Amino acid sequence: MESKYDSSRKIFKSVWFWIAVAGVVVLCGVFYFIGSHTAKVDLNGKKASLEELVEEIEARKVLLGELKNKTESWTKEVADIQKELQEAEKEKNEALTIIENKSRTEEEMKELQKQVEKSNKELSSLTEEIKAKKAELAAAEGKIIEKKQEPKILPAGFFMVGKDLPAGRYKVVAQSGFGNFFVNSGSKVNIILGDSEIGVNEYVFYADEGDEIESTLSAKFIPME
Repeated sequence: MESKYDSSRKIFKSVWFWIAVAGVVVLCGVFYFIGSHTAKVDLNGKKASLEELVEEIEARKVLLGELKNKTESWTKEVADIQKELQEAEKEKNEALTIIENKSRTEEEMKELQKQVEKSNKELSSLTEEIKAKKAELAAAEGKIIEKKQEPKILPAGFFMVGKDLPAGRYKVVAQSGFGNFFVNSGSKVNIILGDSEIGVNEYVFYADEGDEIESTLSAKFIPME
């Protein structure tokens, strides 16, 4: 009796069996080739092949690299702008400080100017007071004080106070020699002025507006306090 094993061996040895197997293998290869070249996937709502998908991925990688480079560049630009803003803020603060210091200095200068003006007024007042006290002291001691003004020298002749000589208190001194010296025809002053036994070397008098002076010699008129 023939066993199942013997029967199977006969089947495998059959030519048609191997033909069938070869056909199946060929069909599988064909289907795999067709499938690998016709496989499609959805890409943005469109059907794309594997090659197109790979190209799209590579393109997006390039775009991603460009975006990365731009991002780094923008980050550097932002950092530079922030640095410039910090420098500008620093310069602004320094300028504000200078302006504030200048304003404070100007206020201090104004205050000092006021103090100087006040001190000048006080000094002027004190100077006038000192002059008055000196004049009082000189009067009490019988002394006379010359003013810090240029003396007036008049030759021999007739002169009018207020025209030829300003009104004021004067000490008259002969320039040389001696001679007569009259004021208002001798009613106010009547002396012999100069180096002589009967005259005086100097004489103090008040020359009032309109007085007439007559001198027979050149004389120096020294303003007095």
